[in-house]
Amino acid sequence: MSKVVMSLPKGMLKDSVIGGVLALVSYTALQLVCALLIDKGVLGMERLYPMVCVAAFLASFLGCGYSVLKGKGTSMLTVPVVVAVFMTLTLAAALLTAETISIDNGVTGLGLSMAAGGLLAALVGHNLPRGGRSRSKPRRRRYSQRG
Repeated sequence: MSKVVMSLPKGMLKDSVIGGVLALVSYTALQLVCALLIDKGVLGMERLYPMVCVAAFLASFLGCGYSVLKGKGTSMLTVPVVVAVFMTLTLAAALLTAETISIDNGVTGLGLSMAAGGLLAALVGHNLPRGGRSRSKPRRRRYSQRG
C-alpha cells in the first residue's frame, strides 16, 4: 500500500468508497426521476442538462454527507475522495455507454456540480457539533478556607 493510504484515519477509505457508491446510486435514481418527468411531459427536453447538474449536486451532497457524518467530522479529507470516486464511477459508466466524452457535452458543468455538492456537505459537516470530542471536564468547586 502507498504511504498516503496507510496514513489515512482508520476507516476513512472505506467510508469514502461507500460514500462514492451511495452518490452514484442516488444519482442514478435521480436521473430516473428526471427521465420520468420528461417522458410524462411535465418538463421539456431543454431542462435536461440543468436537471442533470442538480442531480449531480444532490447526489454528491448525499455521498459526502454520509462520509462526513460517518467520520464524525474528524477529517474533511473524505469529501474530495468521495467526489473523486463518484466522478470516476460516473465517467467510467459514461465511457461504457458512449463512444466519446468531450467537454462540449457538459462534463465540466457536471464536475463542478459534484464539487459544489461536496463543498456544501463539508461546510454543513464542519458546523455540526462534534460528538464526544467536546466534552469538558467537570469543574471542581473551590471552597474558601476559613481558619
